[in-house]
Amino acid sequence: MRTDLEMAALAAIVRHGSLSAASRHLGLSVSVVSDRLTSLETRLGVRLIARTTRRQSLTEAGRLYLSEMQPILAAIDDLETRVRDLSSTPRGTLRITAPMPIGRRWIAPFVGEFVIRYPDIRLQLVLEDRYVDIVGEGFDIAIRGGPAVESEFTGRLLASTRRVTVASPDYLKARGIPEQPDDLTAHDCLIFNAGGHFHADWRFGRGEASRIVRVSARLATSSSELPVTWAVAGLGLTQKSLWEVQEHVDEGRLVTVLDAFEPDPASFFAIHPVSRSQSRLLSLFIGELAAFLKPRFAS
Repeated sequence: MRTDLEMAALAAIVRHGSLSAASRHLGLSVSVVSDRLTSLETRLGVRLIARTTRRQSLTEAGRLYLSEMQPILAAIDDLETRVRDLSSTPRGTLRITAPMPIGRRWIAPFVGEFVIRYPDIRLQLVLEDRYVDIVGEGFDIAIRGGPAVESEFTGRLLASTRRVTVASPDYLKARGIPEQPDDLTAHDCLIFNAGGHFHADWRFGRGEASRIVRVSARLATSSSELPVTWAVAGLGLTQKSLWEVQEHVDEGRLVTVLDAFEPDPASFFAIHPVSRSQSRLLSLFIGELAAFLKPRFAS
């Protein structure tokens, strides 16, 4: 049996938590995945995963083997990608992750057009607001907000967008219009916070004059889209990218406040591991995505 297939089976079992979940991810039967793990353990002469009726966990040997094999799998994947790239017809598989709002609004429509143009490319798009582990969860590209890219990754700027603070006219009529960022302490703020806290750091001002204001919230959510819904309902203020609230502003459901303190634009990057920098497929996807987004984020 091919060693790389056995390695991939082990990685999938650990990443997804069970044989059945790994089999669904790999598109294989549970018995095939189990056989690959058994074959690997038999050849090595050690147990890699300790299994009980309720749970499974890596043994010490399993932790060592997994940590050492991941760069090998990445190198195999990179080699196969570069060999496939020699074909004149773009082909291969991409796994992309993006935050929910930009994913629904822009990335999903682009992906639909992309696979029509390139029928030999398969693509999986995962929309989640959490900060995913690109390498550990097997993603090729992550769409992320700036301002920086971690050293083990490389990224291309896709687009920049204004950040605005908004509330409904009814809320402002009842509670008053904040004149300074510090006035937010007397207001109800609506925040996106995946950590479960009732506070968030909102930036105001540009360049050297910018500063962070920590706001407290009566309503917090792990959904980055929900604060807009709450703001339209008159429940408080939220700070969002302009494109997320533009329709509501244009139709009068929301109005911007603290315009004199608008922060520097937020940026979106396409992030991928440095080892994939020479991938023709990644370059094709990211280049066309950047061209697709640029006119839509112009403001």
